[in-house]
Amino acid sequence: MWSYCKECQVCQQHKPSISKLAGHMQSTPVVEPGHMLGIDLMGPFPKSSKLNEHLLVVVDYCSKWVELFPLRVAKAPQITRILIEEIFTRWGTPMYLVSDRGTQFTSQLLSLVCKQWSVIQKLTTAAHPQTNLTERVNRTLKTMISSYVQDHHRHRDRWLAEFRFAINTAWQESTGFTLAEVTLGRKLKGPLERAIHRPPDPDSPAYPVLERQKEQIRTVQRNVERAQAKQRRYYDLRRRYAHYQIGDLVWVRTHPLSRASDGFMAKLAVKWKGPAKIVKCLGPVNCSVEFIYDPDRVDTFHVQNLKPFYDTVDKQGCRVKKIIF
Repeated sequence: MWSYCKECQVCQQHKPSISKLAGHMQSTPVVEPGHMLGIDLMGPFPKSSKLNEHLLVVVDYCSKWVELFPLRVAKAPQITRILIEEIFTRWGTPMYLVSDRGTQFTSQLLSLVCKQWSVIQKLTTAAHPQTNLTERVNRTLKTMISSYVQDHHRHRDRWLAEFRFAINTAWQESTGFTLAEVTLGRKLKGPLERAIHRPPDPDSPAYPVLERQKEQIRTVQRNVERAQAKQRRYYDLRRRYAHYQIGDLVWVRTHPLSRASDGFMAKLAVKWKGPAKIVKCLGPVNCSVEFIYDPDRVDTFHVQNLKPFYDTVDKQGCRVKKIIF
C-alpha cells in the first residue's frame, strides 16, 4: 500500500513536499575585485518622474561594490552600451558575468559583446536566481527605496546616487571592510566622516592599504608641486609684477564685440573704461573694483585687466597720483 501511494502520479503532482529543500550551499570562491560581476534588472516599475521604468544593478562578487543605472527601456542594446561605457572601460573586464536567463542577457548581442571582450557568461539555473549576488542587493535596495520615497513612487530614482553611496560605504560583515576599501583601497568619506575625523588604527588589517594610499597621494602632491614650479618659472618670464592697494584708481579693460547692425567696430572702440576704485584685494592677482560712475556696480578682475588711472590733483595739472607697481 505504501509503495502504491508513493508511486501514485496524482499524489506526486499535487501533494506538497514537507521535507527539507535539496542541495547544500555551494559557495562562490573569491578571487579578486572585478573577477566576477553579477548583473540583474529590477522592474518594470511605473514610469518615474524621469520616465525610467527599469533599474540595472551590477555588483562585484569580491568587494560587493554596487553600480546602479536607471533605464527607460531594458533591452540588450542599452545594457551592452552600459557594460562597455560604464563597466568594462571604467573598472576593467571581468572574467565572468553572472545573470539570470532573461532575454536581454541571453541575446546574441550580449553574447557577441562578451566574446569580443573575453568575458565568460554564466547563467543562473531556471527559477533559482539566488546564485546571482544582485538578488541580495535588490532586496536591500528595495527596502531603502520604499523607506525613503514611501507613497511617492514616481520619485524612486531621484536619489539613486545617494542610495549607491550608502551601500558602497557600508561595512560588509563577510569581508570585514567597507565595499569602498576593498575596491578602492580607501574609505569613501561623507559629510559626517569629514566633520568627525579619526585616524586609522595601526592594528587594523586595512592600515597598510591606507598607508600605501596616503603615500601615493603624497607622491602625487610632490610631483604636482614640482610641475607647478616649472610651469610658474616659464610663465612668469612673460609676466610683470603688479600690486594695487585699497583706494587706488584704475582703468578696467573692455572686451567689446563688433555689431554691424549698429555700425560699431570693436577695433575702433575704447579699450579701457573707468575710473574705478580698488575696494578689496582678494589675493596677489585678483581685485574687487567699484566703478566711480556706477557705485552700485562692484566686480572682480584679474590684474592683467587693470592699469593705473592717473588723476590730476592740482589746478595746474602738473602732479598726478601714480599706482605703485
